[in-house]
Amino acid sequence: MGTDKIVKIKNGVLFSAKGFAPHLRQFLPDITCLPPYRHHSDLPLRDDSTSTALPPPPMICTTPLSSGQTNGPVNSRHLLPSHEWSDIVRYTTAEDLHSLRLVGSKDMHLSDPSLTSHLSIRMDKAPFFSTNNSHTVDQIRRWLTNRRTLVINDVNSKICPSQVAYLVRNGFLDSVSDIIVMDCHFHLDIISILSHLPNLESLKLVDRGDEEVLDDLEAIITHVGRITSLQHLDIEFDCAISGSRLSVIREMYNLKYLRLRGFDLSEGMSNMSGLARLETLHLCHGNFYSSPDDDVNEKDLLHLMNMTSKIDNVHLEGFDSLSNNGLSVFNKSPNSLRRLVLKHCQELSKDSLPCIGRMRHLESLHIVNSAYDDAPIFESEDLQHLNSLIGVKSLSLFYVLQDVAHLRALWGMESLEVLNIALEENPDEEEVEDICLTVLSSFVALKRLRIFTEDGMSYSYQRGGLEIEHGSFNFGDQVFLD
Repeated sequence: MGTDKIVKIKNGVLFSAKGFAPHLRQFLPDITCLPPYRHHSDLPLRDDSTSTALPPPPMICTTPLSSGQTNGPVNSRHLLPSHEWSDIVRYTTAEDLHSLRLVGSKDMHLSDPSLTSHLSIRMDKAPFFSTNNSHTVDQIRRWLTNRRTLVINDVNSKICPSQVAYLVRNGFLDSVSDIIVMDCHFHLDIISILSHLPNLESLKLVDRGDEEVLDDLEAIITHVGRITSLQHLDIEFDCAISGSRLSVIREMYNLKYLRLRGFDLSEGMSNMSGLARLETLHLCHGNFYSSPDDDVNEKDLLHLMNMTSKIDNVHLEGFDSLSNNGLSVFNKSPNSLRRLVLKHCQELSKDSLPCIGRMRHLESLHIVNSAYDDAPIFESEDLQHLNSLIGVKSLSLFYVLQDVAHLRALWGMESLEVLNIALEENPDEEEVEDICLTVLSSFVALKRLRIFTEDGMSYSYQRGGLEIEHGSFNFGDQVFLD
């Protein structure tokens, strides 16, 4: 490595030859680190949990380099104490820290585990979770003290249940608040053990298995019910589990965020009625791969009547035949709803628009369908009900416009900055110009127009102060709307 790799912190921004994001604290002093040693053997060990070496506390040089200064030992009188360097590192990402190690010197001791406690640790990579553990108790504790996030993302991992049980039982993981498990049916035993942790607040479970793993997934849901301290629960399965299994969330009174994808919600909705602190609700009936036999009865949404006053973000997907009756649940007083997404909700009743129009605090409204969904066609008289939404900044209307000119009926949306529309046919240049004239004359604050079709090409360009993006959208696609 060359001698030109210098790290500086100036005006609160960390720089190097690799480049760093400007997200450090503004009160940091000017700091310059000496260039790294030339040999790979001198580089700090990577944070992959494979080292048993425990270096002394980290220090950093505060004397700027002179123009002729090159590699050499750090003078101890120029080093900052450990706690000040820790303040810097805790604002870095894993990528930033890795880059910093590459340009740093050995004397900075950037492999100290205490510096990485703000980063997640891979249970499937760290050897002290496996049968091959050679770390001492003190070394393991150094790695796990104040660690908040655990991740499992390897179906072939050699995580040892008895080793994890020992760590849980003896408080090594008491600081853990967030857990993410991918392909979770492979890790049923580990999830069962981790569910006993005392301070869990966030759990994300993802699984791509089919109906052959249904029993394992249902068992996992049972273990989840043990974690009543959760504030954030995110479950995404590719097969559809009976909504009756949601009885496990009845007593999760601390939940603020709930996302469920891969459940048959034709039953089980009543189990959410006691979640009075909920702020974000994301429900998908089945998923892209599994469509349950029965539709959700919108009357089941009435079970949510007692827990909607604090909700500011609602995403409903696959809820067919919604009308004023079901959506009125999210329009009760007091109302704090800021964002509403209705995705692939086929046969949406036109009488839902007056109800949505009464959600006066909305800032984002997205009605998203694919070309194959049975979507309603909104005329000018239907859209006029939304003119009371003067605070809406982003709006999506996918496959519900027969004529783009009907957007002129939305004269009340004075704050609209982002408009997303999906059309049956790819518009030609002249038609795009007509669309631009329509939206620019209707929405004075508009900054971005996105036009989607089923097979549209992705490109963007600027028309005055309006950014125009073209793209494709098909059933099941994820799309950025705000």
